[in-house]
Amino acid sequence: MHHKMKSFATIDSKPVISSDHLGWTSIKVSMWDRVSPNEAYDAALSSKHLVMIHGSADQVKLHAFEQADQQRGITRSGDVQIVPVQTKLFCQWEQSISFLKMEIVPTFLEEVADESGFGETGELMLERKFLVQDKKLLQLGEWMLEELYNGGASGKLYRDSLANMTAVHLLQHYTTSSEKCIKLSKLTNQQITLVIEYMQAHLEKDMSLEELAAAANVSISHLVRLFKKQTGLTPHQYLIQLRIEQAKTLIRCGRLGMKEIAVQVGFADQGHFTKLFKRTTGLTPVQYAKR
Repeated sequence: MHHKMKSFATIDSKPVISSDHLGWTSIKVSMWDRVSPNEAYDAALSSKHLVMIHGSADQVKLHAFEQADQQRGITRSGDVQIVPVQTKLFCQWEQSISFLKMEIVPTFLEEVADESGFGETGELMLERKFLVQDKKLLQLGEWMLEELYNGGASGKLYRDSLANMTAVHLLQHYTTSSEKCIKLSKLTNQQITLVIEYMQAHLEKDMSLEELAAAANVSISHLVRLFKKQTGLTPHQYLIQLRIEQAKTLIRCGRLGMKEIAVQVGFADQGHFTKLFKRTTGLTPVQYAKR
């Protein structure tokens, strides 16, 4: 079979939305809607791992071929394709196709593997998957897309947490390694306290996981996993809780307007503040103030 070397980027199609303008580096995310029937390879594969989550309402006939290896299938909404970096893969689709695409920097995956104790990173190979169902990846993809449409309003810590959870999930379920054991190092109560104190001192700041890990002098992956083990919450969830509690105190004081309170406790804007306050307390900030 002869195939024209046509890059996906040249088939007159652009993503509906992407993370380009938000400065996401470890994992770039884009949403593609109703891309017309075509045949192409994705140039991003020369430097990134790709994860595609199909979202077409109708079933689509998909043909993927890598040299002598050929696979055909019918995509359903939620089907996942995983394509490791430097795979010479062409795809051919016979109906319009919609999907969410994650482009993952290989060094980021290696860093997370190293921090999480997934054997030697040089021995890890991300497995190619054609069409599989994976509810956790689907949920992570939906959260990323929601954050794109929110304009990154939840901040760096939430973005970092999503990227880290995605990397750990891929490492746990889609890698082959001679030894895949996860070594957990203990985070002491003192280290957890240091992280929480850092959060409290910088509530107004859009802080990253890297900053929190540095405050406790631990790796990012250990921080995420063991923070949850000890507090029952992810660092991001805990930060939201701290911000809401501080907001309640400021509302009770009655000296600041809701817009000023939103800024002072670190929310991107008043709308985001109101939404999360209501989700947490069952009341809007204004309703809370009138109690």
